[in-house]
Amino acid sequence: MAPPDRRKFQVRCDAGSSGRFEAGTDTLSVRVGQRMRAGKEEEMWDSVQILCKEQPDGSLTVEVIVCHPDWEEAKTIAAIHSRPQDDGTATPSLKCDLQVSGPGGLQRASSAQ
Repeated sequence: MAPPDRRKFQVRCDAGSSGRFEAGTDTLSVRVGQRMRAGKEEEMWDSVQILCKEQPDGSLTVEVIVCHPDWEEAKTIAAIHSRPQDDGTATPSLKCDLQVSGPGGLQRASSAQ
């Protein structure tokens, strides 16, 4: 299904009784927080981040990042790449990298097209 405009990304959020949200945009950042306990205190912790942006070559990237208070840095667990500018190809232009990153960033585990 073709998008109705030139937006690069879209987000749909259903927050139950708090409402719904939908938007199309050129960049996107989403953080999902959850209640946790740190010692005797409860706090909200942003455990998942989703970052969406256009790369210098025109490709689009969605990164899924997981955060934990015991880790020194967040870990990228998935990067999904698309090349909507590549027309004339019969296969979908979607590539998925699925492996936990170390300090050097995401390491390619698989390429599904």
